[in-house]
Amino acid sequence: MTLWDERVWALFRSQWRQTVTYWSVFFSFGLCIAFLGPTILDLRCQTHSTLQQITWVFVSQQFFLLLGSSLGGIFKRT
Repeated sequence: MTLWDERVWALFRSQWRQTVTYWSVFFSFGLCIAFLGPTILDLRCQTHSTLQQITWVFVSQQFFLLLGSSLGGIFKRT
C-alpha cells in the first residue's frame, strides 16, 4: 500500500458511519426515483390521466428534489 492508500483507509475507518449514512441516503433516493419508471403506465391507468399529464410527476419530483437538496445545502452551511 502506498501512503495515499493508507491515508484514505485511515480516513474511512474514522468516518465510516457518516460514509454509510450518506451512501444509504443516496441509495434510497435512487430507489425512490427508479420506482416510478416501471410503474408509470400503471399510474396513468389508475389515475385516468394521459401520459403527458402523468409525466409531470417526474418533473415535479425532480424539481422538488433539486429544491430540497439546495435548501439542505444552505442549512448545512449555516
